[in-house]
Amino acid sequence: MAASCLRSTDNGKEQGECWLLGFGLHFLPTPLKLACDQDADVDPRSDNSSRWAFIEYHRLHHWEDRPPLGHDVAWLTLNVSTDFGLQIWARSHQCWKCPLVYVTEVNGRNTTTILVNTTATTDIKFAREHKEHSMAFSEDICSFTIKFREHGDYWLFMDYSTAMQQESCVLLLANDPMPSEMPILYTALGLLGLAAFCSFSIKLYSCFNSRFFHKGADISNPRDLTDSTNTIVSTSIAETNVDKQNEGNANIENGGIAPSATSPTKKKARLRSLDTFRGISLVVMIFVNYGGGGYWFFEHPPWDGLTVADLVFPWFIFIMGTSMTFSFRGMYRRQMTSQEILTKVLVRAIKLFALGIILNSAWGPVDLQKLRIPGVLQRFALTYLVISVVYFFFYRKQDSHQDRKWAFIRDVVLYLPEWIIHLLFLALFLALTYALPVPGCPTGYTGPGGLSEDSRYENCTGGAAGYIDVMVLGKHHIYQYPTPSELYQTKMPYDPEGILGTLTSIFLCQLGVQSGRILSIFQEHRSRIIRWLIWGAVAGAIAAILCKGSQYDGWIPLNKNLWSVSFILTMACFAFFLLAVLYVIIDVLDWWGGQPFIYPGMNSIVIYFCHDIFWRVLPINWDLEPLHWKLLLQDVWGATFWILVAYILYRKHIFVAL
Repeated sequence: MAASCLRSTDNGKEQGECWLLGFGLHFLPTPLKLACDQDADVDPRSDNSSRWAFIEYHRLHHWEDRPPLGHDVAWLTLNVSTDFGLQIWARSHQCWKCPLVYVTEVNGRNTTTILVNTTATTDIKFAREHKEHSMAFSEDICSFTIKFREHGDYWLFMDYSTAMQQESCVLLLANDPMPSEMPILYTALGLLGLAAFCSFSIKLYSCFNSRFFHKGADISNPRDLTDSTNTIVSTSIAETNVDKQNEGNANIENGGIAPSATSPTKKKARLRSLDTFRGISLVVMIFVNYGGGGYWFFEHPPWDGLTVADLVFPWFIFIMGTSMTFSFRGMYRRQMTSQEILTKVLVRAIKLFALGIILNSAWGPVDLQKLRIPGVLQRFALTYLVISVVYFFFYRKQDSHQDRKWAFIRDVVLYLPEWIIHLLFLALFLALTYALPVPGCPTGYTGPGGLSEDSRYENCTGGAAGYIDVMVLGKHHIYQYPTPSELYQTKMPYDPEGILGTLTSIFLCQLGVQSGRILSIFQEHRSRIIRWLIWGAVAGAIAAILCKGSQYDGWIPLNKNLWSVSFILTMACFAFFLLAVLYVIIDVLDWWGGQPFIYPGMNSIVIYFCHDIFWRVLPINWDLEPLHWKLLLQDVWGATFWILVAYILYRKHIFVAL
């Protein structure tokens, strides 16, 4: 919970404010830290009685003249009593190596309120423009650095004394706004309470049924489908679904199979932790895509860095690789021929790619000259196709060499040729990224372009990655509104799901294959968990070295737009750890059945597709005042709605698979 602290000295000397945004301001993975990095003097209440009287008068009589507050903004009111006006220049610390940017000019002898951004620390400078003998030059009046508080009411008085002596700016804070993250705390507590109530109600209902009506277990509960020895009593509900069930935990495009109460036969169970992992990723993705309550840490960063929104897509790629081991094992058990397997892989990839193109055209009449070709499902399709083909050629039907000295690492040694191929993909990515000449740009440039580095590389957004997409697909067939466009004022289109990043997606998926291979080769819980933790630790350590534990200063910064090597290794690190935790809680200790996330996890393709198609309609979306708590409740409801849809499909034994 946020707490505030004031630092001050006698005689009106330096005063400031800082406050600890204790409740998850940065969430995973950004560490909790003090947000008191401002250099400005912020005077919450001092002996400037005349100024405070003016503030009270202005707030009372001119409140309606102020611009309306939304989320991530505060008021900055400037009272200028000089005859000359003031220029306002600003620079967000999120804008790496950017110059100060002209914002507006406030006329002399005037009181003006402007909106300022509160998502990041900001440098602000006030200057006076002189025009003499057909020449113009700027004179700095004062400057400061501050992290504004959302919905704060900041005041700055500029008189002749301040302007002439170039004193430090003194801000007056006329209110004490509540931390903007508090709605997250209240919502989280509400969801936990709702989950506890639902769990208690279900247990009470089951107990009532078994005691008075002697009914058996409810098959809508995934716990009742699997016993402690990881076996399942079921048959397929339709002949077309038999192969899906045998494939067990299939990848994103395979939703799985519903059990039937007739003709029970023993089959190996789906690992509930994999479906839950997939479901968590999907639910968070829906919440983020619907807006994430308007919070910056639920949105993608402008360029380098990592937020919650960056986790879910790579986790899907990872879990697709994990599930692939079960999928191929099922196909070989049914004695499918090589031609049948490769045909099935190709058809599945084509279906995914086609669905992605359909989603790209969902905004209205399609202009084929400007249709975006890359996309999320397209990236899945290409990654799945490459991984499947390589996996097919090096597949081993039996776990051999168990008596060798190196048997404890046979999950790696026996598949070295496969790893060599994927390391070559990674090497190709690095070679193209850092050695491919790009016209008008320095070789190896991976920045956002635009304002960055004083606009020297304005049209170099993404470096080689952006150049390859433009050359191969054309600039009109890639994403036109990249994440750096607003902050860095970039002019070039750039696609975060472009061609070059597919190479690192393939490597991330291969790490997912490795996690699934551990499941299929090693049968003891301890062996599986230890190996997952080791792989996660190694991937995380390499990523930390590559990025130097810094957002901007590393050799290879974390960057989701580029799918940089450090980024995919960080995602693999988190995925290995999360999979280990879910496996222990759900499949080993049986403390949790994965509800409610397991339901969308078992029907992922239909939920993903529908959430994208129907997000603009009732009962999912409606117009709201842009305040965090309202947007948060709406977006939580949007994600909850699709969980309910997935649960209904589960109860009705409807599972859509490609």
